[in-house]
Amino acid sequence: MSFRSWLWGLLGLLLVFVLIGVFLSSDRTQTQRFENLPWQIEVLSEDRTRVLGIELGRTTLRELAGRLPVPDIRLFVEPDGTRAVEAFYANARIPPFEANLVLVPGLDEAGMEFVWQERTSDRPMPSGARRYGLSDDALRALGDAAVVEMSYIPRARWNPEQVRERFGEPAGFLQIGDDQNYWLYPAHGVAIMMPTGRGRVLMHYVTQERWDHVIERLEHAGQRLLESTQGDG
Repeated sequence: MSFRSWLWGLLGLLLVFVLIGVFLSSDRTQTQRFENLPWQIEVLSEDRTRVLGIELGRTTLRELAGRLPVPDIRLFVEPDGTRAVEAFYANARIPPFEANLVLVPGLDEAGMEFVWQERTSDRPMPSGARRYGLSDDALRALGDAAVVEMSYIPRARWNPEQVRERFGEPAGFLQIGDDQNYWLYPAHGVAIMMPTGRGRVLMHYVTQERWDHVIERLEHAGQRLLESTQGDG
């Protein structure tokens, strides 16, 4: 084989490799698919729903360690005495989006009473609720509690057209005051708060068995807001 033939053969082989590389790179770009998107909701049963890589009704706060930022866990007590524990995750990244997350662990009466006895700092909230810090013993115990509700507040701004495109037409609406309009998707256990001003969209996910309870809670919050407004007048 002459040197010229050998050179042309080598150049041809290099060209083949370049073309293969371009093809594979293009193919990866075109076929890239993200999982665990906010509108990809899988209802597994009455007490299990999978969304954003979290299985409501099964995944515990401890299992999310390392996947999400370290949360700020607090106990909230409403003016009517209703108690709830919330784990707040700031700037959590679930590709391709970044969002703030609020996870609610499921606690029975005994579990909530234990947390109540382990409360520490006390701070009043503008809504009239009170926020409490929790002891290390309470935080360790909460690590084994399964998440039953989740609020997802994306950093990106979503408009109504984007919500309809991704979640579909809501089955109903629930207006809370002048600035909170919830779009309801009961078949998937999602209530999406669409702000009327410059606020951000909030997506609240629950299991099917908790849906009626959540709607009742929202309606109760609206009634309290109405009564406070009438009292101011």
